[in-house]
Amino acid sequence: MNNYARTRALHQFYRDVFTRTISLPEADVLPAHLVVEILNYANADFESLEAKLWDAETDLDTDNDRALKLMMCAIALANGAFDGRSDGPLAPEKVALITRQVVEAMQLSDNVNYLVASIQLLFRVNEIDSVLFLISNNLSTLSETPSVLKILLLICLMEEDYNQAHVVIQQLTSNADLIGEDRMTLVMVVCCIYKLGGHPDSFIDFRSLAEPAPKLDASRYEWLIAPEDNGKTTVLVACDKGYYYEHAVALLLSIYETNGTALNVHVHIYNCEAEMISHLKSLGEKLPGLSISLSSEYFAAVKAVNVHYACRRFVFLSHAIEKIAGPIMVLDADCLVRKPWADVKTRYQDNELIFSHHAGLPLWEQIPAGFVFTRGGEISQKYFAAVGHFIDVNLTCDKAEWFLDQIALSFAVDLLSPVEQMAIGREPTEELIDIRHSDAAFSWVVTTKKNVAGPYQDYKHQLHSKYLPVA
Repeated sequence: MNNYARTRALHQFYRDVFTRTISLPEADVLPAHLVVEILNYANADFESLEAKLWDAETDLDTDNDRALKLMMCAIALANGAFDGRSDGPLAPEKVALITRQVVEAMQLSDNVNYLVASIQLLFRVNEIDSVLFLISNNLSTLSETPSVLKILLLICLMEEDYNQAHVVIQQLTSNADLIGEDRMTLVMVVCCIYKLGGHPDSFIDFRSLAEPAPKLDASRYEWLIAPEDNGKTTVLVACDKGYYYEHAVALLLSIYETNGTALNVHVHIYNCEAEMISHLKSLGEKLPGLSISLSSEYFAAVKAVNVHYACRRFVFLSHAIEKIAGPIMVLDADCLVRKPWADVKTRYQDNELIFSHHAGLPLWEQIPAGFVFTRGGEISQKYFAAVGHFIDVNLTCDKAEWFLDQIALSFAVDLLSPVEQMAIGREPTEELIDIRHSDAAFSWVVTTKKNVAGPYQDYKHQLHSKYLPVA
């Protein structure tokens, strides 16, 4: 490993996964409402909570009383780092204070729970060196601690130290209770096994990557409005009824606002209803000159239906390449286009495929699903046939696991030769699909926070007001 640059660049979501639940039974001596606020509700009002903590009376001796309150103060302060609580990392002075608090607490009390909580908090605030220092100096003590082993595995994978990751996996899998039903850990395990040369078939089935992709059965698709053969790039958006009205309509408006009629739009709706066909045709009349086509596929509601919605578009894409003339750009339904595509594509005239990239993406997200561009040539057909087959196999076998689409996109690249991979262009994620909504980005996207006030919502409201004013 090096300076852990990739781990430091990791999205806060992943730093939260294994630090959200902190076990601190010692806190039972504190007022219950304080404990619930800090540990259960992740209250980040540090100034208010700090005073209440230090005022609380316990029956502990002086050192243990102070150690407990220092740990609880550190947790309250670190709660402000959770994804969605702030617009960026905690200020350095807050991180330094958290570090001082957990160090002093561990000096005052030789408590394993404090050690584990300290590792979790330091990982949450991105103090990777301190995390690894504490783990390496307490390996025997922590060898059966699930949260610590999972954090260590994630760091190993981010730094591409797969041999060390394998050692951690052996420890995790030696006791079924260490992983349990933790799906994020299972994603890490199967992806690492694949990188080490295996083709796991439990949880997620990777065996399709070792065989040629068969011809897709396209009879599942119904083409409701035929695409126009005009050679333009077609934006493909796939969604269900709810996402169509809530998000996809605004996406179409944003495409028209920024690109006029320079792009086509193809909407692939899961379980499309007659009223939606009428609505889309009506919308097209309000956007004169924009070529809009429509298709659908029908399937019964299943568990993890949102995974089906996210993944099935890439199975459909392997078919759409044959049906739609010209390049195809896949965007999420809750994306809003901000710039002309012509400004971006000039940099990639010779690339068959364009993906986004970011230094902090884990191996199962090396190709983000939020933006995919293909010219539809032989390399694209080979690649998306493999992607679609991988997804199809897993959905058919009831392995609809989160990240399935991005795992397929990321690892199907391995089936392309080095020369074929040279046809792939990469653009920084923040320039293509920006979650921070900068003026320079081609498009804006939202993550778990779909309706928070800010530039994204303002732009969405402006589009509706301009093109779909309420009478």
